[in-house]
Amino acid sequence: MQGRQGGFSRSRLILLTSSVITLISQVYFTAFSDQFRLSLSVVLFPLLLLAAGRGRLFIAPSLTTAGMIFGFRLALWMLSGDGALDEGVRQVLPGALFYLAYGLLFSISIRNKHTVRIPRLTASIFLCDFVSNLFEVWMRGELHLNSFDRTCAYLMLVALARTLMAGGLLVVGEQYRSLLTREEHENRYQRLFLMTTGLKNEVYFMRKNSEEIESIMKNAYQLFEQCSELGLPEGTRNLALAIARDVHEIKKDYIRIIQGIEKEIDEQYDNESMRFCDLLQILKDATYRHLDMKGLNIDLDFQCGQDFVLKEHYSLMVVLKNLVNNACEAIESAHRKGSIHITEWKDGPDYFFRVEDNGIGIAEKNLRRIFQMGFSTKFDEKTGNIYRGVGLSGVKIVVEEQFGGSLEVESTQGAGTAFIVRIPADRLEGE
Repeated sequence: MQGRQGGFSRSRLILLTSSVITLISQVYFTAFSDQFRLSLSVVLFPLLLLAAGRGRLFIAPSLTTAGMIFGFRLALWMLSGDGALDEGVRQVLPGALFYLAYGLLFSISIRNKHTVRIPRLTASIFLCDFVSNLFEVWMRGELHLNSFDRTCAYLMLVALARTLMAGGLLVVGEQYRSLLTREEHENRYQRLFLMTTGLKNEVYFMRKNSEEIESIMKNAYQLFEQCSELGLPEGTRNLALAIARDVHEIKKDYIRIIQGIEKEIDEQYDNESMRFCDLLQILKDATYRHLDMKGLNIDLDFQCGQDFVLKEHYSLMVVLKNLVNNACEAIESAHRKGSIHITEWKDGPDYFFRVEDNGIGIAEKNLRRIFQMGFSTKFDEKTGNIYRGVGLSGVKIVVEEQFGGSLEVESTQGAGTAFIVRIPADRLEGE
């Protein structure tokens, strides 16, 4: 089934390209005789052959094009009433055979369209154009010995002009594909970086949780020892011991999961250094895509005040991304056009990052509670689910414990909020 669909798709492509060439070939000027046509369709013909051909086989599209041009021009000849059918065939056939000869020569000179270089391709286009035109002139009986040199020179000039135009289109197309490839590579890099950032953030908190699991296991074992000392029933003692063992097994599985994720991250992504301005641009692009998906009208103004090489780019991205996401939610809750500003500067031994929005703001009574684990004033109006509020508490933990910095907030209800992150330069700057 897939083979049929692929064949049908290719057949449609061949018919489409042949139709385009047939129609464009009707725009021409004559030389040598009224029936020898010079058309710009020959400029597009090699490009369409490359699109419709398979590997080095360009016979099918060239044969289809020749057949369609022959039938179309012969039909126009008969409708115009210029002469009998045999005369029409004699006049139309050489022009159609030009495209068949071009395709045959193209198949011989181009080994593989996927690997051919533009200089080789351009040379082949010139050769195919010149030889096919020479063949058409000969077919029409207009290639005379006394004017052979002049005819060849004229056809070479025509072939050169059309080759230059075709070569120009090839270069433009190559540049466009290169641009798309580079853009796709950058988008893939950004998605991979953001995914890795999220995973590293989760691993960090999983390691913190593993410490709590260790504490629970110790408490359970201490409970078993106290039960033994107090002479409590054996069933109670065994239950406490079973809890300690189960928690220990959970911790081992937890550690294996963490190690597996860390190994996958290290194998899939080169932990190379990154400049702050590049990180900010990635964050900006990702945020605009997020806003576009949600249909939010928010302007982003991310200012890179002082560029430097980051040592912990994943962790800094976690901090800024969470603050920007909170700003987006605050503006979305305000149901108005908004803006988010990030400014960065260095003051003495510290870097400062200010993330500011013009959203709904935070009530004064909640300002001291927003960094508490589990606190949130936001909820989903559609589902009624309350957000758990782990974002800001996680940001505070990363800033204070990983970076040795501080996180402050300024907010006016109804006007907006600003978070100010301070991080020592020696904890951020890399080599």
